[in-house]
Amino acid sequence: MTKLINTLSTVRLFFVLSGLMLAAFLLGGVIPQGEPPQAYQEMFGSLGGAWVMNLRLNNVFSSFWFLFLMAGGFLNMLACTVKQWKVLKLRPGVFLSHLGVMLMFVGGAVHGIFSVRGTLALETGQVRNEFESDAGGQAAMPFEVTLKNFQVHYWDKEKHVIHALKKCEETGHEGEDLLESVEVTPGSDAHFKSTAADLSIIKFYPNFSIGNSGPVTIDEARQNPALSVKVAGGKSAKASYLFANHPDFHGVQATNGIRYVYEFDPGRIKQFESRIAFLEGGEEKLEKLINVNSPASYKGYRFYQSGYNPKNPNFSSIQVSKDPSVLFIYAGFVFLMVGLTWAFWKEMK
Repeated sequence: MTKLINTLSTVRLFFVLSGLMLAAFLLGGVIPQGEPPQAYQEMFGSLGGAWVMNLRLNNVFSSFWFLFLMAGGFLNMLACTVKQWKVLKLRPGVFLSHLGVMLMFVGGAVHGIFSVRGTLALETGQVRNEFESDAGGQAAMPFEVTLKNFQVHYWDKEKHVIHALKKCEETGHEGEDLLESVEVTPGSDAHFKSTAADLSIIKFYPNFSIGNSGPVTIDEARQNPALSVKVAGGKSAKASYLFANHPDFHGVQATNGIRYVYEFDPGRIKQFESRIAFLEGGEEKLEKLINVNSPASYKGYRFYQSGYNPKNPNFSSIQVSKDPSVLFIYAGFVFLMVGLTWAFWKEMK
């Protein structure tokens, strides 16, 4: 046993393990972690991508060799502590420093073995008890999560602007001149101060489509915004359509040769948030509102608002993580800082 302790407590082993750990941290920082296999093939080629996957360089801190380094570092520090126990009893600050480093090694191993991270994709009303793990496959949770509501908040409200354009016939140049731009409101008239005719803005279609009974909006996603308009005071009751994504399609043509173009401004996003509930046995246990800066915690899992789909206003992407190593890491830092402070304070007395 003494021979084993002497072997494990050598300074040479400490520096070798420290160098390998530093290399592991550099690899984990340089190589993007948790990407799909095809992403590494695009970055490093087919052969390089295969090596990345086989050596678990895509998930360094959960790889078998990194866990081996954590175990080696822990045993090295433990052996040093046991070998120098008679001295450490007289220097409690140094002992606490050793204990702090060992706790951080334990935390690293716990993180690699037990931590999980992934993405939970939910639509309003949907209930799920598993999420897509960054390591691949589905990760189960001991409870269910449902999305009760999803909202996007804006700094500025969305705007509808109609531009009146006229061909450059007088100057002889090709193209069109902008006569005037007017912000409009569906259900009211747009008044132009120039020679452009006033327009009646009949209806707004967030996602325009043609159904069996005529024009409809598929949903509230602003994917194909359109306005139903007609010349104000005109005899024709038939509406025309202006499309933000297709300015040259179905334009409204006034008698004086002016063309109207519709511009849709969705506004600047301020925040997006999800109201989620946690269920057990079908019974709601807790409800939380999460956003980018305010996650929710439940039974060791943390839920972060990470994204949304502008084409689907009922969809929310939520980042899920569980990391039981946090307690060991924080405790290790506390013991290390207290121990070093104690040791230096005793030396300075």
